[in-house]
Amino acid sequence: MFKKIATSLLWLTSLPVCIYTLVTYLLSYTLVIEHWSAGFIMMTLPFAMLGCFVIAFTWLFIRPSRAILPILILCLGYPFIKRTIVFKDPQKGENTLSVFSYNVFSFCGDEYTGDKVKATNLINYAADYEADVKCFQEFYNLESDKRFRTVSLMQKENPYMVSNSERGNQGLVGLIIFSAYPIIHHQGKVFGRRNANGYLVADIARKKDTIRVINIQLQSMGIRVNKVVSEVKGKDYEEAKKEGKGIVSSLKMGFQKHGEEVKLIEKMIDESPYPVILCGDFNETPYGNAYGSIRDRLKNAFEEAGNGFGFTLNRSPRLVRIDNQFCSEEIKVLDFKTFRSVLLSDHFPILGRYSLDKKQKVDK
Repeated sequence: MFKKIATSLLWLTSLPVCIYTLVTYLLSYTLVIEHWSAGFIMMTLPFAMLGCFVIAFTWLFIRPSRAILPILILCLGYPFIKRTIVFKDPQKGENTLSVFSYNVFSFCGDEYTGDKVKATNLINYAADYEADVKCFQEFYNLESDKRFRTVSLMQKENPYMVSNSERGNQGLVGLIIFSAYPIIHHQGKVFGRRNANGYLVADIARKKDTIRVINIQLQSMGIRVNKVVSEVKGKDYEEAKKEGKGIVSSLKMGFQKHGEEVKLIEKMIDESPYPVILCGDFNETPYGNAYGSIRDRLKNAFEEAGNGFGFTLNRSPRLVRIDNQFCSEEIKVLDFKTFRSVLLSDHFPILGRYSLDKKQKVDK
């Protein structure tokens, strides 16, 4: 009798989990709903798939025929597994271009007096790393302080530079692109009042090729998981509840803003006369609307040539990939790396290596 009741309860649990997983697939595959609530649902996709896996595994030992439904649903979600984990070997190629992207946390400028060594190491690392193109988010430069004359340091190896800051080099904070090759056109936009959020476009002429590089940072979510955990450990449940509501509110606003911001970025991609390489801080997981919208137009470098999970956040919640690189179909991704041993910022740097041998689009 008890076994029969337990089996019935398990089946009643299985059906809602399977249906919910199908809903997350529908939203993530079609992006049919642009409401902010869809962002919350899509964000839970890995947990929904994990639930299906647990249910399928359990039914295999109880009644194998009932494992068919969750297994079929897991098979339908196979493309999302590719967004989560891949195992690819680096490839060789000619006419290559390397693109380095890093959210440098303002080079620890806000905490410089408290950690001079970390700030100096971060600046030196970013300046010394060799790449044809460097895209930074939350870049900081201050000409009045020789320790933070970061633009001149970067230009030693990558002399061509554009930024989305309207303040020049005095206290420059925001998106910036450095290139070893001439930048023949650029444009940018700041989202809201912060230079940190926005997009920056640079058309780079390299030999016979011209590439459009887009550097972005979408609206920050401001998720403070550590604070919630610390409040719970300290048994201050009211404060933990308050912080939890703040996280939900930040996520809601973030998803709303991302929908508006991505439309502008899509336009930069669609109107580009050249192949595109897009990189930056999405402040969103690979299952969200922003990632899916860009993925409809460009290939993701991690999915094409990454290895492992590629988590890019060096703080809680750590097990997420929010920094990405994408490229046009005519560009081949040879290699993609996430440098998880570099613990200098609250993000890990990423590097994509591309072959430009494929035929480019031509002006009409």
